[in-house]
Amino acid sequence: MRRILGAPLGAYLPALGLAVVTALYLALAYGYPERARAFPAKVAWVMLALLALDLISRTETKLGIAVMRALNPAAQTHSSGPGPTAWRQLSAILWIAGFTAAIVLIGILAAVPLYVFAAIRFRGGRGYLTALAAAAGTTLFIYLLFGMVLRLDLYPGILFVSA
Repeated sequence: MRRILGAPLGAYLPALGLAVVTALYLALAYGYPERARAFPAKVAWVMLALLALDLISRTETKLGIAVMRALNPAAQTHSSGPGPTAWRQLSAILWIAGFTAAIVLIGILAAVPLYVFAAIRFRGGRGYLTALAAAAGTTLFIYLLFGMVLRLDLYPGILFVSA
């Protein structure tokens, strides 16, 4: 397979695919009225910046390895061994898909603490008390920031939308 900056071309495809989807999302956001596009456009720009860092970290250059180590100290270098297995990659995708489904069904204020708790407890292997404390802290932060400071109504989810 062809290599670019020391890494196989396939190593860049996930980030490039997300960049295309994010660019489309950003283009759609700019079609909204100014007030309605403020948050989606900011999220898209942040995502593009994170994807740029991701692309840099996938290279096998000194900069790429430095960025990868700075953003993820536990990460292996590209040349030190095999990368993540297909199951681990699929598992990561399924966690995000489940989180997305939870947001759609039960809303942001319920889905975020549920995800934080599950990720810390089951993926991170931490204790129940640690996971519960992190989920409670995250929920409090989201409520205070969006509900109290910004006075924004968070999406309640399909199951809790009043008809």
